Amino acid sequence: MKARIQPHPDWTMAGHRKNVKPAGLIDQINQAWCFPLDELGFLRVKSRPDGKMDFLVFKRMPQSPSQRLATIDDLLLYRLSQLSAAAGAMVVRLCEGSHGVTRREWGVVAQLYGHQGLLPSELADRMRRDRARTSRALTALVNKGLIERVTLPHDRRSAWVSLTPSGRQLYEVLMPQVQAINAQLVSVLSAEEAAVFDDVLERLRQQASTMQGQWDLVLPKANRHLGRTPSTPE
Repeated sequence: MKARIQPHPDWTMAGHRKNVKPAGLIDQINQAWCFPLDELGFLRVKSRPDGKMDFLVFKRMPQSPSQRLATIDDLLLYRLSQLSAAAGAMVVRLCEGSHGVTRREWGVVAQLYGHQGLLPSELADRMRRDRARTSRALTALVNKGLIERVTLPHDRRSAWVSLTPSGRQLYEVLMPQVQAINAQLVSVLSAEEAAVFDDVLERLRQQASTMQGQWDLVLPKANRHLGRTPSTPE
């Protein structure tokens, strides 16, 4: 059975192997001739002492999505958003349907648990959220009786925020349920894979933090109003 060779467009091949001498075609180490096979890889042909030929096909390893980055479905941030949307939807239903808080409000409660009190600005920094949205979440939680504001004696314009007994009770009930969702999600990973994943995730977080400092110098400020479609006057 003869191997059908598809020549690379950049290489000129003659019919007899002695005439095939384009640059890069001859494998000097193995004294063999290599021919590309489109996207499959390449074919290595080597003569044997008995006059016969050895044919060996080397297949190219397929690129991972993170190596390709060819479409939006390959992009890491898009894939992470898809994962967050699928798994996060369960947390949203749990928070809103069973406990009457939004996912954002649950994040505030979880951050405040174990702290005597935090400034709203400190809380926003810990959650990596803008201060305006954090302030709205705090106001909603105050109205639900889950947190309280305590004005600082030395600065009447500032206030600590901390959980009320009801807020701590919510955390102690809801946290195990959210932990169970996360545990089931990562259960497909072995212990070794989970350790590697955690390490990679931390390295990516550090890289993102470094990039944020670099890109802050060149990127324009975010403006949600510019991204909206202007309304058509009636």
